Amino acid sequence: MRAGNAAYAAGIWLQSVRGCRAVLSERIETRAAGKVSDMGDIAISRREFVPGLEASRGVAALMVALFHCGQATYFDATWQTPPLVPGLYRSHSYLDAAFRIAGNGHGAVVFFFVLSGFVLMMMLSRQTDDPKGSAGPFFIGRVLRIYPAIFSTVAIFVGLFLLTGMSLGPPAAYSTSNVIANALLLRADINGVMWSLQTEMIAAPLIFSLYWSWRQWGSAALLLPAFVLIGLSFSKEWSGTPGNGVSLGNLYSFVVGMIACAYGKTIVARLPHPAFLLMLAIAGFALSRPLLGWWSNWSVILETVFAGLITTFIAYGDPLREGRLMAAARYFGRISYSFYLLHALSLIALWNMPALLGRAVSAGVPPIVLALVAFISSVLVITPLAHLQHAVVERAGARLGRALTWRLRSKLEADALQRG
Repeated sequence: MRAGNAAYAAGIWLQSVRGCRAVLSERIETRAAGKVSDMGDIAISRREFVPGLEASRGVAALMVALFHCGQATYFDATWQTPPLVPGLYRSHSYLDAAFRIAGNGHGAVVFFFVLSGFVLMMMLSRQTDDPKGSAGPFFIGRVLRIYPAIFSTVAIFVGLFLLTGMSLGPPAAYSTSNVIANALLLRADINGVMWSLQTEMIAAPLIFSLYWSWRQWGSAALLLPAFVLIGLSFSKEWSGTPGNGVSLGNLYSFVVGMIACAYGKTIVARLPHPAFLLMLAIAGFALSRPLLGWWSNWSVILETVFAGLITTFIAYGDPLREGRLMAAARYFGRISYSFYLLHALSLIALWNMPALLGRAVSAGVPPIVLALVAFISSVLVITPLAHLQHAVVERAGARLGRALTWRLRSKLEADALQRG
């Protein structure tokens, strides 16, 4: 039975790969006819994410926040400073393990990377069929999507440091040259979570080049780089340490997202019970680190695979049910970028009160309860700030990006008409 299932799955994969050229030709023809492209169907001709993907992004942002709250330390009876929730799975209680699974911040960032690869692949498929014509709009869009909120966040951290002296990093991090380096994403020692944005910017030219390679050569242009990057991820020199220099170890996650976008619709159409398979993919994602180890590179690889499957089944499978929880998750998905950047503000206080947390633990409050209270409190405090930054800064950047892109496309079209 297992051999038969494996053969069946392999057959589906081969059919999807062989159909790549046909799908690509169909997409070009439909675009020429003024119709929505095959790959753009999941967006239903709107600029928004698929609702389920937007919601999943919000859940991932909250997972990162929960992870950071569990990292807060307290003074125990021996004046050691353990974290509120231990960072290992196997040697502690089931409650701690459940917290670590729900607050798998590293896995959430992996999901962000996969989702970025998926969405950027989709965006490129809906642009012009000319690489030169799509390069400007693509890179302008990435810069104005990422940097305005970075500038705003760095300014807030610098202002807080100048007014109160409070910070996550050392005072030396706030020198003029280092502040500029952080604002340009050359360094990430003022707000450590910005290491992932460094990776996002590095991934942008990779995604662009792989997309156009895929247009010309098909599946090999995505599969081969994915395997090469997975192999490189085992190199310490290549991967580095997130927050201490640029980390390239997760670049393959973006490529997996691109593969999910390119072939997911064909695969899901041939599989039974996509909702059940989505649940299995979520379970696999949740259990990868508990089973293989928190710091195992194999855990990250497996998380990436399951994140690609989750993205595929949400985008191309049955729509997720609407409701209050879905609406709340979508809201956090919309503000997730600013929330992700600004949540570190709450850690400036939380990570610098080990004595206060130690007294609470000595009074009988379980550390995991303190972590949950810190999480709820930080979400209540940071959400309005994130909402404001999203509304004022992120949207302004998006409007500017659309205006510049429109002008650039108009110029390119005019030049093309003159040459023609």
